[in-house]
Amino acid sequence: MVWWKHNRQACQSGQAEGPMPTPLPCPLCNGHAEAVIDMYTIGGYAGQDDFWGCRCSVCGYGFFGATGGPRSEREAISRWEILVRNALDVIAEPLEECPKCHIAPEVKQNVVEGQAFLQCPKCLEAVCGDAPVAVKFKWNRQCRRRQATKLKAARQARLLERVIGKDAE
Repeated sequence: MVWWKHNRQACQSGQAEGPMPTPLPCPLCNGHAEAVIDMYTIGGYAGQDDFWGCRCSVCGYGFFGATGGPRSEREAISRWEILVRNALDVIAEPLEECPKCHIAPEVKQNVVEGQAFLQCPKCLEAVCGDAPVAVKFKWNRQCRRRQATKLKAARQARLLERVIGKDAE
């Protein structure tokens, strides 16, 4: 950790930062998360910027510092806390059934790329991605959208039947 940067910034601004908050544990494996500096070099030249990331030291879940990322350890930890809360919300949601087949999807992994994915065993509808939490979120969102589309189509069909029925009389 580069603690001197925090002290220097606090001395320059004239404000004491207080104790550094401890990052929440990883939502996937309950491992220890830590904020780290990722160096970003602009085109391989002398200009370097420090961007902070926060990752689990056990499973690697988290985010890397990148252009436009957090510029301080505090910002990285607060962004990690938001990421953890969102992940816990997605994990707590039940997994939606396939809207076509009404069957629960199977969890699989792409052997070549290592991506996790959910797939309906009957119609083979699938959603894939790098992080399991993101895959579950995309699957549930896709299922809800299809269910909403089916309901909208059924309402429009009933309305059309009423309009056609009135014109026929």
